Amino acid sequence: MNDPMKPGLSEIGQEAELIAWRKRKRSELLELRTSFSKEQQHRAGEVVLNEVHSLFQAQGTKIAGFYWPFRGEIEVLPLIHRFLAEGGTVALPVVVGRSQPLTFRLWTPECSMVAGAFGIPYPADSRVLVPDTLVVPLVGYDGRCYRLGYGGGYYDRTLAAAEPKPLSIGIGFASLRLETIWPQQYDVPMDYVVTEAETIQRHV
Repeated sequence: MNDPMKPGLSEIGQEAELIAWRKRKRSELLELRTSFSKEQQHRAGEVVLNEVHSLFQAQGTKIAGFYWPFRGEIEVLPLIHRFLAEGGTVALPVVVGRSQPLTFRLWTPECSMVAGAFGIPYPADSRVLVPDTLVVPLVGYDGRCYRLGYGGGYYDRTLAAAEPKPLSIGIGFASLRLETIWPQQYDVPMDYVVTEAETIQRHV
């Protein structure tokens, strides 16, 4: 693995190297993720969603923040409907502005949806909620539960600003695992990472 944090580089040089490395890795992993067949996605998703459901039960989750599936992410709608049927409350993220934390709005199957950032739908006019648990998509991840996302930093800012902090569960495919994402001080680890091959709990 190429080391973007090369000894002897200035702080500015290391930051530039890291940004370039993450951009390359993000592109590689997204290409890999979108190459999976529907059958592969379904099999992996079934295992992942069952494990997340178990974590919900152990946590006593009442309000779960999910995401609307995008670019080959694990299809979470089966778990959303299962959680709703069990009396849970579902919220979806809304991008309020660049460099700002996400907010979450109530979602039900009857909700009117509008296209937001990146064309991803969100509830048009439902009330804002504060989830006790967040299900977060992964582009990549490492064994310390650090997450490589799309590069906007929205979830990092959301988790850094949240009080009280929700349980965060990153979900993705096992083949997206990296040796490290080279976490920086602004990177916020997940409490759990769940894939079809493993569940990793962050050690504090």
